[in-house]
Amino acid sequence: MLQITHLPTFVATIFLVVAGAGCGQEQTASVRSRLETLDAALAPSAFAAAMHKVGGAHFHALTSLRVDSSSKPSPGSKPASPSAITTTTDLWIDKHGNFRLVENNDQDGGREIVRVGGEVAVALRYSKMLRRPAQDAENTLFVAEALGAPWAAWEIMRRQVAVEEVAPGIYRFKLGKHLAKLPAGFPAAEGLRRWRDTVEVSRLEGQATLESGSQVPVFFTSKTAFRAVRDQLPVEGEVAVTAIVNQVGKVADIVMPEAETLHVRQRTVLEERALLGGLSASPTAKKLAP
Repeated sequence: MLQITHLPTFVATIFLVVAGAGCGQEQTASVRSRLETLDAALAPSAFAAAMHKVGGAHFHALTSLRVDSSSKPSPGSKPASPSAITTTTDLWIDKHGNFRLVENNDQDGGREIVRVGGEVAVALRYSKMLRRPAQDAENTLFVAEALGAPWAAWEIMRRQVAVEEVAPGIYRFKLGKHLAKLPAGFPAAEGLRRWRDTVEVSRLEGQATLESGSQVPVFFTSKTAFRAVRDQLPVEGEVAVTAIVNQVGKVADIVMPEAETLHVRQRTVLEERALLGGLSASPTAKKLAP
């Protein structure tokens, strides 16, 4: 039986335990809130919507990706593609929602895409610009791809990142101690993305700054080293991204550059027959013909 003389000490102990549990729950909720805030802000569709909401802006990003096989290559073998690539992306969106995208990499590849009103002009690096009618779904895809570098880095680190809000809207990244599950809103790791389920981050650092109110990611930088399994082979790599958003609400109206009109040629009867595998020219078809 509890003696009355011990009651104050007992009550104080219970209070500290409950208070400690409450603080732990608040801390966990705070961590979850920071992660969910960045999940929402960095998603390409939300990023694009926020840039439209503020009246357009300029997005500039430098992305470096390196992936090497952890296993020893066979003698005389050559990699099918370079193990490292650096891409520079510039995207301007004006207040009308028109955009210009210029993207180049250090492997001599690149593209330029300009959308104005109901038309879009596209050119690969060193190729001529071709203009054709725009498709809404296609334009959404172009913008999402252009804004995708911070999200790609975040997706790789998300399971193991620890986030600290060092000032209002400024978030610092470091390697966490626990492996977390990805939220339901993240794209499923299927097909060519399956390797992402095997990612193990060994080192990461970075920071993101969200503009108050609009939640536009005006600054993002990260460097993440990781190991994974791709096509049943162990790989290790590093992804580094630096992105800034400026000229908020000040981008000049995008204008359509000089471009040749892409003419869609109607197929001939012979081409239609070839696409049908010659069925219309078969003996049976001839017998059935009137």
